[in-house]
Amino acid sequence: MVEPVTPAADLVTAEAVVVEQHRAVVPATTWLVDAAKAAARAGRALQVRTPADSRLTFPLELLLRDGLGDWVAGDRDGFRGFPLAWNGLRFVRDGDTLDSPAPVPGSGDLELRIVTADPPRAGASVETAMRALTGGPPLGWGVAEPVTQPWSTDDLADHFRLRAPRPVTVIVAGDRVIGRLRLSQVDGVVVEDVELSGPAAGTVARAGIEALAAESARTAQLLVVGAHPGRRSGLRSPGMAVALPYGVLFGPELVAKHGVAHAHRAPASRVKLLGSGPHTAVWCRFDGDPAPPYEQFAALLHHFGED
Repeated sequence: MVEPVTPAADLVTAEAVVVEQHRAVVPATTWLVDAAKAAARAGRALQVRTPADSRLTFPLELLLRDGLGDWVAGDRDGFRGFPLAWNGLRFVRDGDTLDSPAPVPGSGDLELRIVTADPPRAGASVETAMRALTGGPPLGWGVAEPVTQPWSTDDLADHFRLRAPRPVTVIVAGDRVIGRLRLSQVDGVVVEDVELSGPAAGTVARAGIEALAAESARTAQLLVVGAHPGRRSGLRSPGMAVALPYGVLFGPELVAKHGVAHAHRAPASRVKLLGSGPHTAVWCRFDGDPAPPYEQFAALLHHFGED
């Protein structure tokens, strides 16, 4: 064992920062956010260990995913379901037996991602998505859970401005929706990347998704909409589960690169061009086709040279 790199750590080795969380629901608290940053600075993996039946909030799920961290749920990998064992330095895979029920397609929370270059204001994509999914604006934001700041794009802009040009990440919340907003600068261009979970996929009207695609088409580079069978009410249960894609929108930049005719031939069950001229985007849905959505998604990425 080596000296702790963060007060939140229960164990620190040369390879891992291990944090024990004996809770039914584990959020991305300030301590865990700080632990993730400290682990990254030290070149170690963050491993969050919970009881076998605990659930993680979506922001913590993203924190572990992006930091190449692990969820140790009892004696198994919480995200992939295979058994784990302690090797003296960290928890590692110990066999191939999966312990996960078969997911039900289309069940669980709605999940979406929107990537926008040069947004009109900080948090604009969050507002667009929240209005489409819940009928109301975002409710709050913060650097950890629970979020403590009421929603304000001016306050968000100040928060980002003070930390630029470094990438900045905050947690955002709305009615039955939780997620993350990340702002970064790529070649001098501000990029807004939003990931949200909720509401339950079966409660969101198709008209709301279509409205989201239509509004996002003006500014977004990418919109991906799906349903995650392993997550309900923003909480991830242990076991192997991945989001099942419902639709993808490619923005005007990619459509212009390949041409409108190429976009119209996209290999998806439903293809719709949105906008006109140089502002044309393409919205591709995967429902209504016997081919599995993931096969259509892979073919679509290949069609646009994004695989």
